[in-house]
Amino acid sequence: MPLTSRQVEKAHQRIDLSARRDFWLMLLLFTAFRAMALLAFRPGGLVLDFSDFYWYREFAQLTRQGYYPYVNLWTTYPPLFPYLMIGVWWVSTLLPPWEFPNLWFTLLLGSVFLLFEVGNLVLLYAIAARMDDARDALRTVWFYGLLFVPVYTLTGWFESYPLFFFLLGLYWLLRGRPLWSAVASGLGFMIKLIPVVLLPIGLRTSRTEKRLVALPYLNFRFDPLHAALYLGAFVLTVILIGLPFYLLNPRLVWGSFVISNARAPWETVWALLEGRYDYGIIPLDMRDLSWQPTAAIGHLPWPLITLVFAAIFLFIYTRPVEWQQPRNVVAFAGFAVCLFMLYSKGYSPQWLGWVLVFIALLLPNLRGVFYAVVSSWVNLIEANIFFIIVPDEHWLLILTVGIRTLIFVMVGLECLFILFPAWFGKRVQRFWHHLVIGLVILLLISGVVAGVRFVHAYFDVRYQLSPYRATIEVLRAESQANMALILTSYDHRTYDWLYPFLRDRLTFYMLDDYTPPGDSVTARTQALMDEIVRHHRAAWFFDNNPKERSPSEQAMSKWLAGHAELESVRDIDGGRLHRFRFR
Repeated sequence: MPLTSRQVEKAHQRIDLSARRDFWLMLLLFTAFRAMALLAFRPGGLVLDFSDFYWYREFAQLTRQGYYPYVNLWTTYPPLFPYLMIGVWWVSTLLPPWEFPNLWFTLLLGSVFLLFEVGNLVLLYAIAARMDDARDALRTVWFYGLLFVPVYTLTGWFESYPLFFFLLGLYWLLRGRPLWSAVASGLGFMIKLIPVVLLPIGLRTSRTEKRLVALPYLNFRFDPLHAALYLGAFVLTVILIGLPFYLLNPRLVWGSFVISNARAPWETVWALLEGRYDYGIIPLDMRDLSWQPTAAIGHLPWPLITLVFAAIFLFIYTRPVEWQQPRNVVAFAGFAVCLFMLYSKGYSPQWLGWVLVFIALLLPNLRGVFYAVVSSWVNLIEANIFFIIVPDEHWLLILTVGIRTLIFVMVGLECLFILFPAWFGKRVQRFWHHLVIGLVILLLISGVVAGVRFVHAYFDVRYQLSPYRATIEVLRAESQANMALILTSYDHRTYDWLYPFLRDRLTFYMLDDYTPPGDSVTARTQALMDEIVRHHRAAWFFDNNPKERSPSEQAMSKWLAGHAELESVRDIDGGRLHRFRFR
């Protein structure tokens, strides 16, 4: 018996209620996980403890010496972030410092960002619910909640703060509240510039039919009054926030634009074309008000590049699209963000979150997992391995930037396929399917090759920086076949540095000063030396502390006096290297 419309409606209501309960469970776990991560995790992992929170605190501390952003201090950020940072720092100074001086500042600022990150999850759920039903919206929530990069970013960067206002502006557009969206976009713009990409979408999503003006060649209809109010709300928000700072120092109020123009490209295809393999370097001391900006050195034709990207944007913007469909609005916003990332002359790894939110919203499927996981991995390799471990291996940056750029292009195309389903016909679908599979195979193969090359590069880097480099060189040059290397008791540091480079040339032994009941250090040392002489004809002994002789060293010296001849002794790398030949 078929269900009546009322029964179907009740079934949907039960599904929606169940999904909302699941969402609240997810939200609680999401919040608790990130709160505990702020307390117990440090970004950088085992590679290095680093994050922008250190820089934020150093920047805020300049206020003690009378330096304030937009007063007598340059800053790369619009004003809503620097003064939030300074306010949180001031509160943190009310608490006695811990041995780790960044503790309270990090926890307080991270807690503020956690509020916005929680808001981001709520907004993602609300946006997804406007596109689909509550159950599908829940899929977006757990997809985003299980991503690593947003958690990692929260522990050391401020990206959740502007992203909140961007998503809020997008949500208000879907709700048909363009003026509120413009205000949210203005607030986001005064934190980070990216939310400005919502403005052209807001012009398209007006639902008024009064006083429409048509531009048929551009496939564009708009209400001039609505456009004026919408853009006016954005501009008014920006002016109300920026005017006090403009009155303080008109020159510094444009600081974020001026400094960005003066910076050389970093971590992008444009940087690679310029032959630059460094991260974003700010070209001035922020306290230097005499600094005169100059155009960034480079040979790329940025006016032409800008024109090309603007043409791409306008071409897509003027295609026929059903702008009243929420999924189309979200897809175009995702396309605009991807296009901005591809155009931007600079990129920082924490920016990946801007693309990940659209993968979660539009592609919470296997392809989306592929895009999210691959882009997250190359992000970590770029930030935590290339710049910190092997900064001279430029091929690794070329590889990571290339893969990330390709992923952004593919995600942007996925957004276009949603906007223009006719472009994604069966042939294109088959091609796209095989392309993704081929890319997976290619990445696996190149990952193995890159891994082997990385290991060799890592060995070279650590050899050049080794505190025992001279010892390694001597042992490599003068060791004969089947020689032993003896190290003092507990000298694991020397063992760790020498073993990877000499394990194929020498057999390693270590003295032991522990005396178990019923035994003696002398007897145990003599037994060890008897074992060594049975397998080797000569040996090296490295004494990391020649000024002191442990019981095991004394016992070994007595044994050597009767069983070996000393061939050479040299002071090297803070220790003393002996060479013996057994009789």
